[in-house]
Parts: sequence; C-alpha cells; structure tokens
Amino acid sequence: MANSTRWPTLSAAPTRAAWAASLGGELPLLLALIVIGLVAHGLNMFHFPAFTFTDDEGIYAAFAWAVLREGRLTPYTYYYAHAPAGWLQIAAWMGLTGGLHTFGGAIDSGRMLMLLLHLLMIPLLYRLARKLGCGVGAAGMAGLIFSLSPLAIFYQRLLLLDNIMLFWILLSLDLLLDGWGRLSRVTLSGICFGVALLSKETAIFLLPAMLFIAWHQRWQHQGRFALLGWCVPMLVVLSWYPLFALLKGELFPGSGSANSIFRGTSVSGVSLIGALSWQATRGGGGMFNLDNQFWQIVRTDWLPRDPVLLVGGVAATALNLLRGIRDRRTLAAGLLGALPLYYLGRGGLVLTFYILFAIPFLCLNLAVLFSPVVARFPGRVVAVLATVASLALVGGYWQLGSLQVLYQERPDQAGREAIAWIKQHVPPDSKMIIRDDLWTALHEPGLGGPAFPNAHSHSKVAVDPAVRDGVFRNDWRTVDYLVMTPDLDQDFTASNNTVALEALRHAHLVKRWLAERGDEALHRHQIVELWKVAKPGATETALLEDSAAYLASRFEQDGAYVAQDGTVTSEAQSYAMLRAVWSADHSSFDRAWRWTQAHLVDSDGLLHWLWRDGRVLDANTASDANTDTALALLLAGKRWNDSALLDAGERMVRSIWQREVVTVKGTPYLTAGDWSKEAPIVALNPSYFAPYAYRIFGEVDPEHDWQGVIESGYRVLFDASAAPLGATKSAGLPPDWVGLDRSSGKLVPLQLATNDTTRYGYDAPRTYWRIALDLRWSGDGRAAAYLRQAGFLRDEVTRILADGITRKERVSAVYAHDGAVVEEASSMVGNAGALAALLTLDPAAANIIYAGQIVGGTSRTGTDVYWGDPHDLYNQEWGWFATALYADALPDLWHTQ
Repeated sequence: MANSTRWPTLSAAPTRAAWAASLGGELPLLLALIVIGLVAHGLNMFHFPAFTFTDDEGIYAAFAWAVLREGRLTPYTYYYAHAPAGWLQIAAWMGLTGGLHTFGGAIDSGRMLMLLLHLLMIPLLYRLARKLGCGVGAAGMAGLIFSLSPLAIFYQRLLLLDNIMLFWILLSLDLLLDGWGRLSRVTLSGICFGVALLSKETAIFLLPAMLFIAWHQRWQHQGRFALLGWCVPMLVVLSWYPLFALLKGELFPGSGSANSIFRGTSVSGVSLIGALSWQATRGGGGMFNLDNQFWQIVRTDWLPRDPVLLVGGVAATALNLLRGIRDRRTLAAGLLGALPLYYLGRGGLVLTFYILFAIPFLCLNLAVLFSPVVARFPGRVVAVLATVASLALVGGYWQLGSLQVLYQERPDQAGREAIAWIKQHVPPDSKMIIRDDLWTALHEPGLGGPAFPNAHSHSKVAVDPAVRDGVFRNDWRTVDYLVMTPDLDQDFTASNNTVALEALRHAHLVKRWLAERGDEALHRHQIVELWKVAKPGATETALLEDSAAYLASRFEQDGAYVAQDGTVTSEAQSYAMLRAVWSADHSSFDRAWRWTQAHLVDSDGLLHWLWRDGRVLDANTASDANTDTALALLLAGKRWNDSALLDAGERMVRSIWQREVVTVKGTPYLTAGDWSKEAPIVALNPSYFAPYAYRIFGEVDPEHDWQGVIESGYRVLFDASAAPLGATKSAGLPPDWVGLDRSSGKLVPLQLATNDTTRYGYDAPRTYWRIALDLRWSGDGRAAAYLRQAGFLRDEVTRILADGITRKERVSAVYAHDGAVVEEASSMVGNAGALAALLTLDPAAANIIYAGQIVGGTSRTGTDVYWGDPHDLYNQEWGWFATALYADALPDLWHTQ
C-alpha cells in the first residue's frame, strides 16, 4: 500500500523503549491530572447531584442488587432494555468492595466506581490525544478540561451505564492506536469495544470511527487482517447477548411487543429484537427542529452548565473535520467528536445525561485543534499558560455558578432523611410504590432499619404483570404507601399506571422532606414525600402493637400506669384495661385489674380518682374512668368467659347509677363524679359521655333508665356545643366542662379552679371519639348528626394559610368557645378528636390528620415508638385510641362474641 494512504504514527518508527521513556517523562503531569480529577469529581460527590435526580442510578443499583442477592439479571422481568454487562460490572465492584453499603448506600458505592473509572479515563484520554499527534501541553489540556468541566463532573458522578461504556471505548481506542503492530492488541481492542457495546448499546454510533481507525492504523502491519482481527473478537463478545436471548426463547418478538410494554401496556412476551426496535424508534426530535426536546436540553441544561466545553468542543469538532481532509489523525478526532453529536441530534430520545457520550471526545477535539498553537511555545511557557488558563477556567466556572453548586449544595439530604424515617416508622411488610432511586436502600437491610420486600418501582407497577397483578392485584386498595417526588404523578399518567394514580388519589401526605434550597434547576429533586393510602393496614397493626408495647415498657409498674409525676389515675387504669381487652391481651388486662382492685376500688366497687406513693390522694370518683372500667370488665368477661369479671362489671354499673347519676327535673344525667352529685350547679364533662357503654349497661342493669342517660347526654352535647356559654358566639365545639343548673335545668358555664372551662382543650376532643364509636356500634342518627356539625375542625384542617399555598393540615391544641386559637401547637388528643369527627364529616380531611399527625407524628428511639413527649402518658394513650378508631380495631365484643 502506498505511503500516502498509510496511517501516520506518533513517530517514524516508535519503539517500546522510546514510548516508555516519553511516558516516564510525562508521568508527573499525568499524576497531577489524576489528583485534579480526584478532587474535582470526588469532593461532595455523594451529596451532589442528589441520588433522587434520576431514576437511572436506582435502576442499575437495583439490577446489581439482583445479581448479588438473587443471581438474576434484574429483580423483575428482564425486558432487554439494555444489555446487562454494565450492571454486572457494578455488581462485581460491589461484591469485591464488601457489599452494597460499603460506601454508604448502594448508589454511593456505585458512585465510587464512577470516580475510579473517571480517574482511569484521564490517562487513557491523555494517551489518545498524544497518539493523535497532540503535544504534551495539548494532551494535558484535554485531561484538564475533562476533569474540571462542570458538565463532566455533574454527569460523570452519576451511576450510569454511559460512564462504564466510555471507559471501555477509550481503552479500546488506546489499544488500537499504538504503533507496534501486534495483532493481540487489535484483538484486545475489539474485545473491549464489544464489552462497551454490552455495557450500553450507544457505543454502536462510534463504530464507523473505530473501523476507520482500525483500517488506516493497522493496514501497514496486518493488511487485510486488520479489520478482521478487530471485528471478529468484537462480534464474538457481542454475540453473547443474542445467544442468551435465543436460548431463553426471547430473541424474536412473540405474542407481545416490546413497543407496547414500554409504552405502558403490558404483554406476556419480551424479546431482544422487539426491545432494540423500541429503542431505535423512541422519538425526541433532532437538531433541525429548534423547539424540540434536544434544543430544550441544550438551552436549559448543557449550555448553562458548561458553555466553554459545549460550544468550544462542537466548533473544534467541525474544524477538525475540515482539517482532516489533509490529516487523517485530525479526521479521526473529528469523527470521534462528530458521531456522538450526531447521536444526540439525530431525532431520537435525548435525556440530559446522554451528553456523557460526547464529553471526552469534545475535550479531545479541543486538544487536537489547539495542539499546533501550543506546540509553538516552550515547555515552561506552556506550563505557565496552562496554570493561568486552569485558574481562569475554574474562576469562570465559579462565577457562572455551575461549579459552586457541585461543592456547596447537599440536595441528597431529603432522600436520605426519607429513607431513614421510612425504615424507622413504616412496617416492613407494607406494600409501597416507590421511585427507583430508593429501591435498593429499601430492599436491603441496613441503613438504620429492615428491608422492605414489598416496595416496588412505579414503572414496574405500570407494565410488569408480575408486579401489577401478582403483588398489587391490579387494585389500588392493596397499596399502603407511595414515595413521591414532584412530577412523578406525570410519569404515572404517561405510563398509564392506573394502580398508582388511583392510590395517589386516595392517599394523603404523611411527611415531606426538603433539602436546603440549592440549584434551582434541581430543586424539584430535593423534595421527597411519603403518602399513605386512606385505608387501614399493616401500619395500623404495627402502630397499635408498638405503641401498646411502649406504654407497657415506659409507664407500667406491675399493672399500674404511672405518669411522669408518679401519680396513677383511675382514667389511666381504665384506658389500660380497654386497650388490653380490645387487643386480646389477657395478661396485661389481669395485671391492670389486679392493681386497680388492690389500690383504687372502694367499698361500692367504684374507683378513687388519684393515687401516689402508696396511698390514695383523692378519694373522689371520675365517672369516665368508672364507665370505661365497667365496660372493660364486661367486655373482658364476655371475651374470656370469666364470670368474676362480669360480676365486677355489673356491680360497678349499678354503683355508677347510685353515685354518679343525678336526676334533674325528671331526667337522669351522668355527672362528672360523685363529688358533683349534690352541688346546685352539677358538673358535666361532655367528653365523659359514652352512649355505646350505656347501651350495654342497660342490658346488665335493666332496673335503671340508661336510655334516659343517653338521651340527656346527646341533648347536652348539642346544646353545649351551640350555646355561646359566655362568649359572643359558638364555633360549634363541645366545651371541656359545662354546668347544669339544678333549679332551672339549663346549661351554664361551670366555675372550677382551672382555666376557662368553656374551652375546647385537652378534655373536649374525646367527645368526638366517643360519639364516633357510638355511631359504629349503634348507628344512632344523633351520633351521625353531631359529627356532621364538626365543620369548624374541617375548616381548620383544610384552611389555606397566609402564604396562600400551604394548608394547615392539623388542628390546634386549645380553642376558645368562639373558635379563637388559644394554643397553636397541636395535641394528640386534639388530633384524635378531629380524626374521629372528620371520618364521618369529611374522610379526606380525616385522612390528612391521620397521615400527617398520627402516622407522621410518630417518633422512634430504638424499638420505642411514641408520639410527642415520650414521658407524656396521655399523649401515648390517645395516639393508640386514635389509631384503633381509624383501623376499626374497637369491636363491640359484647354483641359479637
């Protein structure tokens, strides 16, 4: 072959010794470039970009997890969307480095691999530039831009197949572009390019350039065998992929079509050819339409991050193509730059990180273009100019702002806090629809909590029958939670994910995590939200069990439930017995009842109200505690067929009538306690009114008019909630206390040595809970009518705040009778009351309360689960009762046994 067509080499006849000597002299420069790359790419890489930036990182981490944990290519049906070599390498890396969480989360471990690959690509890119005729200064410039470009730093940090593919392409080029002529290097180059293709199929767009280089570089050594020596091993490696599909019977399209699979309609069959066809036909618009997706990404993402590399690299590529008419090394560089640009602008789908394919070759073309200019200056001058240019480049990037965020922002904060909270608070058997970026963290035990085997990718819920039908039964009601980020609902719509869409429509926000505001373009990726579907399920079961366990471990002392100040109230004991009987916890019931009998029960079978330090401090009774205790005894006797408990309950019922019921003008009323029965103004506490219990009392004590107590109690509720009671108006809320004038039979404000008794405070919300339970057990229309009058609470929950955006989504702890807020902070008993009222009046508002304040309000320390102040017994009791009401875990055991 004539010399004019021979590929020009680095020197006329390079030797190994000459090349080694040259490389040795340039080694300090290479080491400096690697250190710069290590700092530039490694600093803050786990925090920026946020791992919630793109689902792709999570997808490949999940695929690697499946390889390591299950010996499968993916945790779901393998649709041949990409060849698997890329995530097989990720899995190998994780396996060799000690596991998925060696560097934090699985995505963090993957990012460490991306950093290693970047550091390996720096010398490969440098050598490639030198072999294409660049001097030391120009080749160093290529490596420097490759490490300092904000565009490169941003996307090369991400766990993406593109970065793995690029490493193998650069290694293939390095092996192909030597001057020693060994066929083994040609073979190895072909193998590397085959691995690149199996890492990501995008590498196919560089095939013309690779063939061009193989033909001209190797002809002088291997002649016609050059192309064969490169192509055959490449094809042998590549053939594994279709052979794998053929052996599985998935090479050719069957009854299904990959096009329909990926467009949101699931089918029974998958195939390699169908998937490749789908990939090839994904539209996105090309460079000749200025309003399409490609140009939108150029304007909004690539150019703002690095106009120097993008504009300069494209211009250099175009000029090198023109210069390549006379210099085939320059033409090779131009081809290596132009083909990735063609791939981006050809009209297919373009995602922001696709720019990775072009970045090293844009750097290379800049080096090739400026190499003749740099070569005119002495080495020391080049060093000085390179230092000045580097500082100017960094300063320019910094002023542009695209470099600052890479090192100053921590948008991963929201996602990490969300994972930690979910692992601490959500039952691990919950069925969840999640983003892919959380998949591995939730499926792998560790990171502060258990694994969540039923947490599934939203995309698989949309298209994979094994998930949509097999796990969720194609029914949104099977979903417990959704983990959302802004605009994810648009993905649900685009993929026709009806299960996720319906679940979200019936879900309510539990908790929102928001990282400190950083890059505006990334702000939406700094928000993570947990939504709970409005239905009882695994969460409620776990909350009831865990909160009961906390109550016992933190407050119980041999059956006594002791408050922080050392007191035991009859109320706390009655609550403990009710919890135990509804939970079928016989031993806990027995302990609480034995202690109560020994320390609180008086001669009539009623309970003294207050005990501390071995003695009764207040011998008066509280009618709510006696009512609840009597009910608990009757239900327990029925549940466990215990006549002693039944007898104790019946005795207590009769004593309640004798000592705590007063008749005024022929009507029986339940007083607040025996201390009030003879007073001229009878003390009534609306939150003590328990009509569901009185219906049972009437069956065991038919001699007394318990139905009359129900009727008077409902009348008191309606009247006390509507009456101004000293205020200018009423908000329709029940008061904590109200007086009954014995002489007139009218309700009046009650004077007690406490705060304003007309307030809706820490007693009154229990009213709604008790009436809601009566509605469930009896269906009494008065109960439904009273709950439907809780419009004030609904308005509080759904009220738009002053910012015009945020809803209050809770109720305050204390309100005046006219609705004015007295204590802004929420309380657990207030949440329980609002939940109970709104479950009838406005279930959507009730679910806002439940998701945000009951589920979202839990705290966990180790195995302890509690609400608010962990030392507040009342808080924990009403957290349990609120959850039990929502979960419909308060059965009428008297009539259903």
